[in-house]
Amino acid sequence: MLKAAPHLRLFSLGLLAAVASKAATCEEPAPLLQLLLCGGMLMITCLLHLAVTTLLAELSHHPPVIAWCEPHRHRRSMMVLGGACVIGLALVGDILLWALLLCGLGLFTNLESSFYFSGITFTSVGYGDLTLPECWRLLSVGVGLNGLLMAGWSTALLAYLVQRMMELRLSHHQRG
Repeated sequence: MLKAAPHLRLFSLGLLAAVASKAATCEEPAPLLQLLLCGGMLMITCLLHLAVTTLLAELSHHPPVIAWCEPHRHRRSMMVLGGACVIGLALVGDILLWALLLCGLGLFTNLESSFYFSGITFTSVGYGDLTLPECWRLLSVGVGLNGLLMAGWSTALLAYLVQRMMELRLSHHQRG
């Protein structure tokens, strides 16, 4: 696992503290700062989904896994269900990362509210019962856009996994 250099971690904590002090007073943060936070979160969530994509793609082509699931319908189904669970966990991880950021910025008083807001916004449900302060509302756009992109990525990954399991089925029947 990669570790950030101590001076980089201190810089990040200092930046977060400076931003949090603005959040507490609802001092108008620069739109550029909000866009940079959104861009950073998009990169982090993309890295998480890239790791999940790599894991599932490599696993579905791993010879022992192929030998294990190719001749058995229920094992191929288990691979798809397992992949769906891993993808779901990655999406929950994305929401949790946003919740931690928003809570760390002082925009919510507790992690539960922050997680709820992040989840509702990330999934584009948007009840509107919890909102960010008006001066931080650009972050809501970032959460929603990130959710839209990750939902599309996750759907494509799950479709790939189903397709891969169907390829294994056909391969087994052609040889069988």
